[in-house]
Amino acid sequence: MFARGFRVLRRLSLPVLALVFLAAMLPTPTTAVAASGSKYGDARLDQWSSLTTHNSYADSGALPPRNQSRSISKQLDDGVRGLMIDTYDIAYDAEGNHDVMMCHSTFKCFGTFSGGLITVVEFLKAHPEEVVTIFLENYASRATLTEAVSSVLEGENAKDLLFSPNQYDIDKRNWPRLRDMVSDNRRLVVLQDKWGEDVPVKSGDGSKEYGRLMYTWARTVETLYDYDGRPSGCASRNSNPVGQNPMPGTALTPLFTMNQFDSSVLNPEAKAPGDNGSALKNRIDKDCRPAAGRYPNYVAVNFYEKSDSGSTTPMSVVNELNRNAHVFPPHPALWTVTPNKQFIGQTYETTAPNRCMVRGEDFPDGSGGVMTQRACASPAPSSQQWTVPLPPYDSQNYYWIKAGNGYCLTVPWNLGVPPGNGMQLFWWPCESRWASDNQLWEVMPAEQYGGRRATYFINRWTGKCLTLDPATTGGKAGKVTQDVCPTR
Repeated sequence: MFARGFRVLRRLSLPVLALVFLAAMLPTPTTAVAASGSKYGDARLDQWSSLTTHNSYADSGALPPRNQSRSISKQLDDGVRGLMIDTYDIAYDAEGNHDVMMCHSTFKCFGTFSGGLITVVEFLKAHPEEVVTIFLENYASRATLTEAVSSVLEGENAKDLLFSPNQYDIDKRNWPRLRDMVSDNRRLVVLQDKWGEDVPVKSGDGSKEYGRLMYTWARTVETLYDYDGRPSGCASRNSNPVGQNPMPGTALTPLFTMNQFDSSVLNPEAKAPGDNGSALKNRIDKDCRPAAGRYPNYVAVNFYEKSDSGSTTPMSVVNELNRNAHVFPPHPALWTVTPNKQFIGQTYETTAPNRCMVRGEDFPDGSGGVMTQRACASPAPSSQQWTVPLPPYDSQNYYWIKAGNGYCLTVPWNLGVPPGNGMQLFWWPCESRWASDNQLWEVMPAEQYGGRRATYFINRWTGKCLTLDPATTGGKAGKVTQDVCPTR
């Protein structure tokens, strides 16, 4: 009665998600091919990762040595979304007129900050779903810096673009969702390290505030950048440990910058390939994720296009972080798995709260039965308890979902034709003599807005997901079906 043939699938590994109660019950998740959909899902700013360039402006010259080989414009086109810029108040002509300049110390400057900022603003205007963060190591005066930012915003007709922490009350409510920042057009995030407060940027006459240059050390944590060799460990560069969360006296999760460069070397271009390949990925997985309890939001590198590890580049590493950290909107195929082995549907907390997957009534011939949903019971009866073991044969990292009576969650055979959306599922004897694709499930971790952990389960045969049927949640016993999976 079952599909018996293996289908050869390429498998992509995914780091084990640190779920305290789920670890003993669910298998190590694997990666599925990302489907089309919202770029950010419900991720907040602190739940997204951006490739960031160190000394983003320093793309030419030998003394001091350059840190990049491509312009800021090219960096943005290539996917860089974080820029580190040093700003100085420098006289630029014989009359002593001053401007804010982008300089690698006062020894060498690379143009005006206004020019660099215009490049960023024009990019954001041309790409209305992108968000860019600028980190300023600032030596300019408050007046000249805020005037430079204000003039660019006014001249580019982008007065609403600068992020405003007060608009979102971030100290009490945490960072906003990226999709809300996009909707509000608050897509330019600027941090400065000179003044111990968020600095308003106002119109020329002072009547309107456009946004704020946020104080770096009240909003972020950051690793060292002097290593005397290959970047390693995850020590903080100041008194804020990288695992600090939230920031003291607030509800704010700090943005986390991981510096993957050594600022003391004389030839950063020669050193960058070794820093940017497998060493980068290994440091995130083995050092910084354990130390911080999360992935870095900003991965800062020199010469981002260089790597000694083939397909592993800073951009590919950041893309993988975002695939794995995708935050999902509510969806009927997302489940919470509790310590008492109940599968609770996550979507219906207000319209039909506390609905659990249930081993429903038997078929008349006693061969199995139908899958249903009911109100979750406490203590959990056997009919509401499920485990996720590996079958006794080589299932290629697909899993059973096994009922308390030892039977397996099964997609109906349907005369060998994969059924479509809405098909009610069965519980049926587990097929242990061969691979039965309609009893095999891929286990995928997920996170929802607010930090709630979830899981979705993809059937190997149909490619569809275990679903709490929305149309029948109001009844005493609704259906558990297969349907469209959440999109990443």
